[in-house]
Parts: sequence; structure tokens; C-alpha cells
Amino acid sequence: MTYHGETRRTPFAPAGELVAALCLSAVGVAAKGLQSVKTIGRVMERRQMMAELSHLDDHMLRDIGVTRADLRDAAATPLFEDPTQTLVTRVRERRAAARLAAWRGNPVD
Repeated sequence: MTYHGETRRTPFAPAGELVAALCLSAVGVAAKGLQSVKTIGRVMERRQMMAELSHLDDHMLRDIGVTRADLRDAAATPLFEDPTQTLVTRVRERRAAARLAAWRGNPVD
């Protein structure tokens, strides 16, 4: 009820606010849990891709800029970390080193 623009509180208002806060908190926890499940699923999918890459021969791996050592290092990352980040970092480092060597005049094979 309002009287002249003021809201009059009922005795049940604090309980309603508590229930609303608990509901919002539960929704937030559920959303974070769902995000964690999605992240774990994505990491497991990428680990499966790593296993498929390991079946390629060295020539095919060289074509995409990856070595067997890169695959071993990526597979050694902790279980719930994305192993493809290690591969991306290694490829970028290798390309940067090749560009620097070409710029200096002694290209790397």
C-alpha cells in the first residue's frame, strides 16, 4: 500500500527479500556450474583432437606447423587445461623466430 508516495512495509517483506536473494544466488551458482561443465566438455573435446593429431605422420604435422614434441608438451598440460593453447603458443613462437631470422638475413629451414 502506498500513502502519499511512501511504501508501507508488511511484516512479510523481509522474508520475501530473503527468498528472492536466495533464488538469485541459486541461479548464479547454477549458471557457474553449467559454465564449468561446458568448459570441461570443451577441454575434453580438444584433448580428443590432440589424440587425432598424434596419428598424423611427421610430414602432415610439419605442414600445419606442429612437431611431435609440441604434441607431447601439450598432452602433458594439467587435465582441465586446454592443451591447444600450448600448441598455439609453440606455433607462434616458431613463426616469430623464422621471421626474425629472415629479417636478419639467415633464414631458418
